[in-house]
Amino acid sequence: MNRTARTLSFLALAGGITLGLVILFGPTYTICSSGSIGPNQTPGPTVCHSEGLVVAQRDSLFPAPLLWILMWSLAPLLAVVGVRFREDGTAEGSWLIGLALFMDLTGIISMGGGFVYALVVAPLLLITLIASFGIRPRMG
Repeated sequence: MNRTARTLSFLALAGGITLGLVILFGPTYTICSSGSIGPNQTPGPTVCHSEGLVVAQRDSLFPAPLLWILMWSLAPLLAVVGVRFREDGTAEGSWLIGLALFMDLTGIISMGGGFVYALVVAPLLLITLIASFGIRPRMG
């Protein structure tokens, strides 16, 4: 069981970091603009292009949503540490995994990228928590 918990915690961490990078730098936003033509200010063609959150919200990126994305992306790191503590026989490891799960589940309140963390990363953390209860401490 400890191999399952360890693998799932690393998968959750990789998924969280990957989602954070995609949300921040991937072309997840569409920006449209239209110009005016001639002296009568006749509306011109609308031009749309995709860009990442860092470009779209460059003036209002800090503190939110950057801190939320950072929290959701790195919360699985607590699960990795928690699994390690459980392997060493420390009961506090389960609390760390549970805290990581709670942190990622807070993404459910976000209608943007946080919702994706709750759908993708949180189930991995839930299974990690369940699997961690079957970990037997190392002897020696």
